[in-house]
Amino acid sequence: MKVSEFLNNTQSPFVLGAFFSRYVIEKEFIKTISQYKPTKFLDDSIYNSSLVSYLDALNYQSSDGIWKYKSKTSFQIVLENDLDLNNDRFYKLLLRKIMLSPFFISEIMDDDKKAFIRGFFEIRGSVDTSRPYLSQDYFFNSELELKRVRLLMDNFNIPEGVFNINFRELQSQFVSGENRRNTQLRINLFWYIKNIGLINEYKAKIIKEVYEINYRRDIDKIFYFECDEPSFTRTMINERLGFYLNTIYGKNLSNYEIDKIRKDLEFEEGKNDEFRRDANIVKFMRIYAPDICAACNDIYDIKDRSFLTRQNRYYTEIHHCISVGKEKELDVLENLVKLCPTCHRALSKGSAKNEYQKELIKKILNTNKQNLEFAKIIFNSNDTNLLVEKIQENLK
Repeated sequence: MKVSEFLNNTQSPFVLGAFFSRYVIEKEFIKTISQYKPTKFLDDSIYNSSLVSYLDALNYQSSDGIWKYKSKTSFQIVLENDLDLNNDRFYKLLLRKIMLSPFFISEIMDDDKKAFIRGFFEIRGSVDTSRPYLSQDYFFNSELELKRVRLLMDNFNIPEGVFNINFRELQSQFVSGENRRNTQLRINLFWYIKNIGLINEYKAKIIKEVYEINYRRDIDKIFYFECDEPSFTRTMINERLGFYLNTIYGKNLSNYEIDKIRKDLEFEEGKNDEFRRDANIVKFMRIYAPDICAACNDIYDIKDRSFLTRQNRYYTEIHHCISVGKEKELDVLENLVKLCPTCHRALSKGSAKNEYQKELIKKILNTNKQNLEFAKIIFNSNDTNLLVEKIQENLK
Protein backbone atom coordinates (compact mmCIF):
# COMPACT_ATOMS: atom_id res chain seq x y z
CA MET A 1 0.00 0.00 0.00
CA LYS A 2 1.17 3.51 -0.78
CA VAL A 3 1.22 6.25 1.84
CA SER A 4 -1.11 8.34 -0.32
CA GLU A 5 -3.64 5.47 -0.34
CA PHE A 6 -3.25 4.97 3.40
CA LEU A 7 -3.99 8.62 4.09
CA ASN A 8 -6.82 9.01 1.58
CA ASN A 9 -8.70 5.75 2.23
CA THR A 10 -10.53 4.54 5.33
CA GLN A 11 -8.30 2.65 7.77
CA SER A 12 -9.31 0.54 10.74
CA PRO A 13 -8.92 2.24 14.14
CA PHE A 14 -6.56 -0.58 15.16
CA VAL A 15 -4.13 0.23 12.31
CA LEU A 16 -4.30 3.95 13.04
CA GLY A 17 -3.53 3.23 16.70
CA ALA A 18 -0.56 1.07 15.70
CA PHE A 19 1.00 3.80 13.55
CA PHE A 20 0.21 6.43 16.19
CA SER A 21 2.07 4.31 18.74
CA ARG A 22 5.20 4.11 16.64
CA TYR A 23 6.38 4.09 13.04
CA VAL A 24 9.80 4.16 11.45
CA ILE A 25 10.83 5.68 8.13
CA GLU A 26 13.39 3.57 6.28
CA LYS A 27 14.48 4.74 2.84
CA GLU A 28 11.33 4.67 0.64
CA PHE A 29 9.08 3.01 3.24
CA ILE A 30 7.13 3.85 6.40
CA LYS A 31 6.57 0.89 8.75
CA THR A 32 4.90 -0.03 11.99
CA ILE A 33 6.14 -3.18 13.72
CA SER A 34 4.74 -5.57 16.32
CA GLN A 35 6.66 -8.18 18.25
CA TYR A 36 6.71 -9.86 21.63
CA LYS A 37 9.17 -12.07 23.46
CA PRO A 38 8.78 -15.38 25.28
CA THR A 39 8.46 -15.42 29.05
CA LYS A 40 9.99 -17.74 31.62
CA PHE A 41 6.50 -18.34 33.04
CA LEU A 42 5.31 -20.36 30.02
CA ASP A 43 6.82 -23.21 28.01
CA ASP A 44 8.63 -22.16 24.82
CA SER A 45 6.33 -24.36 22.75
CA ILE A 46 3.37 -22.16 23.77
CA TYR A 47 5.23 -19.09 22.50
CA ASN A 48 6.19 -20.72 19.20
CA SER A 49 2.66 -21.90 18.49
CA SER A 50 1.22 -18.48 19.38
CA LEU A 51 3.00 -16.62 16.57
CA VAL A 52 0.78 -17.82 13.73
CA SER A 53 -2.42 -17.16 15.65
CA TYR A 54 -1.16 -13.68 16.57
CA LEU A 55 -0.62 -12.78 12.91
CA ASP A 56 -4.20 -13.92 12.26
CA ALA A 57 -5.39 -11.76 15.17
CA LEU A 58 -3.54 -8.70 13.83
CA ASN A 59 -5.18 -9.06 10.43
CA TYR A 60 -8.60 -9.80 11.90
CA GLN A 61 -8.42 -6.49 13.79
CA SER A 62 -7.14 -4.67 10.71
CA SER A 63 -9.79 -6.14 8.39
CA ASP A 64 -7.62 -6.30 5.27
CA GLY A 65 -4.66 -8.70 5.71
CA ILE A 66 -2.25 -5.78 5.81
CA TRP A 67 0.11 -7.34 8.41
CA LYS A 68 2.99 -9.51 7.13
CA TYR A 69 5.91 -11.34 8.69
CA LYS A 70 9.02 -9.21 9.20
CA SER A 71 10.87 -12.13 10.75
CA LYS A 72 9.85 -15.40 12.42
CA THR A 73 8.90 -13.50 15.58
CA SER A 74 7.91 -10.03 14.36
CA PHE A 75 5.25 -8.54 12.09
CA GLN A 76 4.90 -5.32 10.14
CA ILE A 77 2.81 -3.08 7.94
CA VAL A 78 4.87 -1.52 5.16
CA LEU A 79 3.76 1.62 3.32
CA GLU A 80 5.48 2.83 0.17
CA ASN A 81 6.44 6.44 0.84
CA ASP A 82 5.29 7.77 -2.53
CA LEU A 83 4.79 11.26 -1.05
CA ASP A 84 8.39 11.38 0.21
CA LEU A 85 7.22 12.44 3.67
CA ASN A 86 9.64 13.10 6.49
CA ASN A 87 8.89 12.14 10.09
CA ASP A 88 7.30 15.45 11.08
CA ARG A 89 5.07 15.70 8.03
CA PHE A 90 3.83 12.11 8.23
CA TYR A 91 3.02 12.48 11.92
CA LYS A 92 0.97 15.63 11.34
CA LEU A 93 -0.98 14.01 8.49
CA LEU A 94 -1.55 10.89 10.60
CA LEU A 95 -2.78 12.99 13.51
CA ARG A 96 -5.12 14.88 11.19
CA LYS A 97 -6.52 11.61 9.82
CA ILE A 98 -7.16 10.31 13.34
CA MET A 99 -8.87 13.50 14.46
CA LEU A 100 -11.14 13.48 11.39
CA SER A 101 -12.14 9.83 11.89
CA PRO A 102 -15.76 9.24 13.02
CA PHE A 103 -14.70 7.28 16.11
CA PHE A 104 -12.58 10.19 17.37
CA ILE A 105 -15.53 12.49 18.02
CA SER A 106 -17.56 9.84 19.84
CA GLU A 107 -18.13 10.74 23.49
CA ILE A 108 -18.23 7.14 24.69
CA MET A 109 -15.69 4.33 24.85
CA ASP A 110 -17.08 2.40 21.89
CA ASP A 111 -15.58 -0.61 20.08
CA ASP A 112 -13.67 1.55 17.58
CA LYS A 113 -11.99 3.52 20.34
CA LYS A 114 -11.07 0.29 22.10
CA ALA A 115 -9.58 -1.02 18.84
CA PHE A 116 -7.48 2.15 18.49
CA ILE A 117 -6.21 1.77 22.07
CA ARG A 118 -5.29 -1.89 21.44
CA GLY A 119 -3.36 -0.84 18.35
CA PHE A 120 -1.56 1.83 20.36
CA PHE A 121 -0.67 -0.29 23.39
CA GLU A 122 -0.73 -3.97 22.54
CA ILE A 123 1.33 -4.25 19.37
CA ARG A 124 4.45 -3.27 21.34
CA GLY A 125 3.32 -3.44 24.96
CA SER A 126 4.71 -6.11 27.26
CA VAL A 127 3.11 -7.54 30.40
CA ASP A 128 5.03 -6.47 33.50
CA THR A 129 5.21 -9.56 35.69
CA SER A 130 6.41 -7.72 38.80
CA ARG A 131 3.89 -4.86 38.82
CA PRO A 132 0.45 -4.71 37.16
CA TYR A 133 1.33 -2.68 34.07
CA LEU A 134 1.21 -3.06 30.32
CA SER A 135 4.44 -1.27 29.40
CA GLN A 136 5.96 0.01 26.18
CA ASP A 137 8.90 2.08 25.05
CA TYR A 138 7.59 5.58 24.37
CA PHE A 139 9.35 7.10 21.37
CA PHE A 140 9.05 10.73 20.31
CA ASN A 141 10.92 12.93 17.85
CA SER A 142 9.29 16.22 18.74
CA GLU A 143 7.33 17.99 21.45
CA LEU A 144 4.13 17.30 19.49
CA GLU A 145 4.81 13.54 19.48
CA LEU A 146 5.70 13.60 23.17
CA LYS A 147 2.25 14.98 23.96
CA ARG A 148 0.29 12.28 22.13
CA VAL A 149 -0.55 10.54 25.40
CA ARG A 150 -2.66 13.61 26.16
CA LEU A 151 -4.81 12.82 23.14
CA LEU A 152 -5.64 9.45 24.71
CA MET A 153 -6.68 11.07 27.98
CA ASP A 154 -8.64 13.93 26.44
CA ASN A 155 -10.45 12.06 23.67
CA PHE A 156 -10.55 8.34 24.47
CA ASN A 157 -12.18 8.36 27.89
CA ILE A 158 -9.13 6.85 29.58
CA PRO A 159 -8.80 7.88 33.25
CA GLU A 160 -5.65 9.89 33.88
CA GLY A 161 -4.85 7.72 36.88
CA VAL A 162 -4.24 4.59 34.79
CA PHE A 163 -1.11 6.10 33.21
CA ASN A 164 2.43 6.05 34.50
CA ILE A 165 5.43 7.49 32.66
CA ASN A 166 9.13 7.12 33.44
CA PHE A 167 11.33 9.41 31.40
CA ARG A 168 14.59 7.79 30.35
CA GLU A 169 16.79 10.62 31.63
CA LEU A 170 15.42 10.13 35.16
CA GLN A 171 16.02 6.38 35.26
CA SER A 172 18.86 5.37 37.58
CA GLN A 173 20.43 3.09 34.95
CA PHE A 174 20.45 5.96 32.46
CA VAL A 175 22.25 8.25 34.90
CA SER A 176 24.84 5.59 35.73
CA GLY A 177 25.32 4.70 32.06
CA GLU A 178 24.57 1.05 32.82
CA ASN A 179 21.53 0.84 30.54
CA ARG A 180 20.22 3.87 28.64
CA ARG A 181 16.80 2.38 27.98
CA ASN A 182 13.94 4.33 26.45
CA THR A 183 11.22 6.32 28.17
CA GLN A 184 8.58 3.93 29.48
CA LEU A 185 4.84 4.55 29.13
CA ARG A 186 2.72 2.24 31.28
CA ILE A 187 -1.01 1.67 31.64
CA ASN A 188 -2.61 -0.12 34.58
CA LEU A 189 -2.92 -3.76 33.58
CA PHE A 190 -6.08 -4.55 35.55
CA TRP A 191 -7.96 -1.57 34.11
CA TYR A 192 -6.77 -2.49 30.62
CA ILE A 193 -7.68 -6.19 30.62
CA LYS A 194 -11.10 -5.49 32.14
CA ASN A 195 -12.08 -2.57 29.90
CA ILE A 196 -10.03 -2.86 26.67
CA GLY A 197 -8.99 -6.51 26.43
CA LEU A 198 -6.19 -8.24 24.53
CA ILE A 199 -5.92 -9.72 21.03
CA ASN A 200 -2.84 -11.79 21.88
CA GLU A 201 -3.74 -14.98 23.75
CA TYR A 202 -0.10 -15.55 24.67
CA LYS A 203 -0.14 -12.36 26.74
CA ALA A 204 -3.48 -13.42 28.21
CA LYS A 205 -1.90 -16.70 29.31
CA ILE A 206 0.99 -14.83 30.95
CA ILE A 207 -1.48 -12.74 32.97
CA LYS A 208 -3.45 -15.84 33.95
CA GLU A 209 -0.27 -17.59 35.12
CA VAL A 210 1.30 -14.65 36.97
CA TYR A 211 -1.74 -12.86 38.39
CA GLU A 212 -4.03 -15.92 38.67
CA ILE A 213 -6.98 -14.30 36.84
CA ASN A 214 -9.17 -16.16 34.37
CA TYR A 215 -10.08 -14.77 30.97
CA ARG A 216 -12.80 -15.26 28.37
CA ARG A 217 -12.80 -14.74 24.60
CA ASP A 218 -15.70 -12.76 23.14
CA ILE A 219 -17.22 -13.00 19.66
CA ASP A 220 -14.77 -10.39 18.33
CA LYS A 221 -11.82 -12.56 19.43
CA ILE A 222 -10.88 -10.23 22.29
CA PHE A 223 -9.67 -11.67 25.59
CA TYR A 224 -11.24 -9.99 28.61
CA PHE A 225 -10.55 -10.69 32.28
CA GLU A 226 -12.89 -10.70 35.23
CA CYS A 227 -10.94 -8.68 37.77
CA ASP A 228 -11.68 -5.94 40.25
CA GLU A 229 -11.91 -2.44 38.82
CA PRO A 230 -8.98 -0.55 40.33
CA SER A 231 -9.46 2.85 41.94
CA PHE A 232 -7.04 5.63 41.12
CA THR A 233 -5.74 8.87 42.52
CA ARG A 234 -4.80 11.53 40.02
CA THR A 235 -1.23 10.89 38.82
CA MET A 236 -0.64 14.43 37.48
CA ILE A 237 0.75 13.06 34.24
CA ASN A 238 -0.07 16.32 32.44
CA GLU A 239 1.97 18.25 34.98
CA ARG A 240 4.81 15.74 34.71
CA LEU A 241 4.85 16.12 30.95
CA GLY A 242 4.97 19.89 31.42
CA PHE A 243 7.80 19.59 33.93
CA TYR A 244 9.74 17.35 31.55
CA LEU A 245 9.26 19.73 28.63
CA ASN A 246 10.26 22.80 30.66
CA THR A 247 13.13 21.31 32.64
CA ILE A 248 14.66 18.39 30.73
CA TYR A 249 13.55 17.96 27.12
CA GLY A 250 16.07 19.35 24.64
CA LYS A 251 18.17 20.94 27.40
CA ASN A 252 21.30 18.75 26.91
CA LEU A 253 21.71 18.42 30.66
CA SER A 254 24.82 16.89 32.11
CA ASN A 255 24.68 13.68 34.15
CA TYR A 256 25.32 15.82 37.22
CA GLU A 257 22.27 17.98 36.51
CA ILE A 258 20.08 14.93 35.84
CA ASP A 259 21.31 13.28 39.01
CA LYS A 260 20.48 16.44 40.95
CA ILE A 261 16.93 16.50 39.57
CA ARG A 262 16.50 12.85 40.58
CA LYS A 263 17.64 13.62 44.11
CA ASP A 264 15.41 16.68 44.37
CA LEU A 265 12.51 14.50 43.18
CA GLU A 266 13.57 12.07 45.92
CA PHE A 267 14.16 9.19 43.47
CA GLU A 268 17.23 8.14 45.42
CA GLU A 269 19.76 9.38 47.90
CA GLY A 270 23.11 10.57 46.60
CA LYS A 271 26.14 8.38 47.19
CA ASN A 272 29.08 10.45 46.05
CA ASP A 273 28.15 14.05 46.79
CA GLU A 274 31.07 16.31 47.57
CA PHE A 275 28.95 17.88 50.29
CA ARG A 276 26.08 16.19 52.07
CA ARG A 277 23.30 18.55 52.99
CA ASP A 278 21.63 18.26 56.35
CA ALA A 279 18.60 16.13 55.45
CA ASN A 280 16.64 17.33 58.47
CA ILE A 281 16.66 21.01 57.59
CA VAL A 282 15.89 20.23 53.96
CA LYS A 283 12.93 18.11 55.06
CA PHE A 284 11.78 20.88 57.41
CA MET A 285 11.98 23.39 54.56
CA ARG A 286 9.99 21.13 52.24
CA ILE A 287 7.22 20.66 54.78
CA TYR A 288 6.82 24.06 56.39
CA ALA A 289 7.91 26.65 53.82
CA PRO A 290 5.19 27.91 51.44
CA ASP A 291 5.22 26.29 48.00
CA ILE A 292 6.20 29.40 46.08
CA CYS A 293 9.29 30.42 44.15
CA ALA A 294 11.04 33.22 46.01
CA ALA A 295 12.66 34.41 42.77
CA CYS A 296 9.66 34.73 40.46
CA ASN A 297 6.47 34.64 42.57
CA ASP A 298 5.78 38.29 41.74
CA ILE A 299 5.46 37.32 38.07
CA TYR A 300 4.35 33.69 37.93
CA ASP A 301 1.92 31.51 39.83
CA ILE A 302 3.72 28.37 41.02
CA LYS A 303 1.19 26.17 39.18
CA ASP A 304 2.50 27.62 35.90
CA ARG A 305 6.11 26.74 36.75
CA SER A 306 5.74 23.37 38.45
CA PHE A 307 3.47 20.36 38.98
CA LEU A 308 1.63 18.70 41.84
CA THR A 309 3.46 15.88 43.62
CA ARG A 310 1.96 12.76 45.15
CA GLN A 311 1.64 14.72 48.38
CA ASN A 312 -0.68 17.15 46.54
CA ARG A 313 1.86 19.97 46.86
CA TYR A 314 3.55 21.86 44.09
CA TYR A 315 7.06 20.63 43.40
CA THR A 316 9.80 23.05 44.41
CA GLU A 317 13.56 22.73 44.79
CA ILE A 318 15.57 23.62 47.86
CA HIS A 319 18.36 26.09 47.12
CA HIS A 320 21.20 27.47 49.23
CA CYS A 321 20.99 31.23 48.80
CA ILE A 322 24.74 31.44 49.37
CA SER A 323 26.18 28.46 47.51
CA VAL A 324 27.67 25.73 49.65
CA GLY A 325 30.99 24.15 48.81
CA LYS A 326 32.56 22.52 51.84
CA GLU A 327 31.47 25.24 54.23
CA LYS A 328 29.30 23.46 56.78
CA GLU A 329 28.34 26.76 58.39
CA LEU A 330 26.39 27.70 55.24
CA ASP A 331 24.22 24.59 55.46
CA VAL A 332 21.66 26.08 57.82
CA LEU A 333 17.95 26.78 57.62
CA GLU A 334 18.51 30.56 57.34
CA ASN A 335 20.36 29.98 54.06
CA LEU A 336 17.69 27.83 52.40
CA VAL A 337 15.00 28.98 50.00
CA LYS A 338 12.36 27.33 47.82
CA LEU A 339 12.59 27.90 44.07
CA CYS A 340 10.80 26.62 40.99
CA PRO A 341 12.91 24.31 38.76
CA THR A 342 13.45 27.02 36.15
CA CYS A 343 14.84 29.62 38.55
CA HIS A 344 16.89 27.02 40.39
CA ARG A 345 18.61 25.96 37.20
CA ALA A 346 19.26 29.58 36.25
CA LEU A 347 21.16 30.04 39.51
CA SER A 348 23.88 27.54 38.66
CA LYS A 349 27.21 29.08 37.72
CA GLY A 350 27.23 29.98 34.02
CA SER A 351 23.63 28.85 33.41
CA ALA A 352 22.31 32.36 32.76
CA LYS A 353 23.59 35.87 32.19
CA ASN A 354 25.13 37.54 35.23
CA GLU A 355 22.60 40.37 35.32
CA TYR A 356 19.68 37.98 35.19
CA GLN A 357 21.15 35.93 38.03
CA LYS A 358 21.61 39.09 40.09
CA GLU A 359 17.99 40.03 39.44
CA LEU A 360 16.81 36.64 40.75
CA ILE A 361 19.09 36.86 43.80
CA LYS A 362 17.82 40.34 44.65
CA LYS A 363 14.21 39.10 44.47
CA ILE A 364 15.10 36.23 46.82
CA LEU A 365 16.60 38.60 49.36
CA ASN A 366 13.59 40.89 49.14
CA THR A 367 11.18 37.96 49.53
CA ASN A 368 12.99 36.03 52.27
CA LYS A 369 14.16 38.27 55.06
CA GLN A 370 15.94 35.40 56.78
CA ASN A 371 18.15 34.96 53.71
CA LEU A 372 18.89 38.68 53.69
CA GLU A 373 19.85 38.79 57.35
CA PHE A 374 22.03 35.69 57.00
CA ALA A 375 23.84 37.17 54.00
CA LYS A 376 24.51 40.38 55.95
CA ILE A 377 26.22 38.34 58.65
CA ILE A 378 28.27 36.20 56.25
CA PHE A 379 29.51 39.12 54.13
CA ASN A 380 29.58 41.66 56.96
CA SER A 381 27.63 44.28 55.01
CA ASN A 382 24.22 45.95 54.98
CA ASP A 383 24.54 46.97 51.33
CA THR A 384 22.01 44.84 49.44
CA ASN A 385 23.66 45.49 46.06
CA LEU A 386 26.99 44.32 47.43
CA LEU A 387 25.35 41.19 48.88
CA VAL A 388 23.81 40.41 45.50
CA GLU A 389 27.25 40.80 43.86
CA LYS A 390 28.90 38.50 46.43
CA ILE A 391 26.21 35.82 46.18
CA GLN A 392 26.33 35.84 42.38
CA GLU A 393 30.14 35.58 42.39
CA ASN A 394 29.94 32.54 44.69
CA LEU A 395 27.46 30.55 42.63
CA LYS A 396 28.52 26.95 42.13
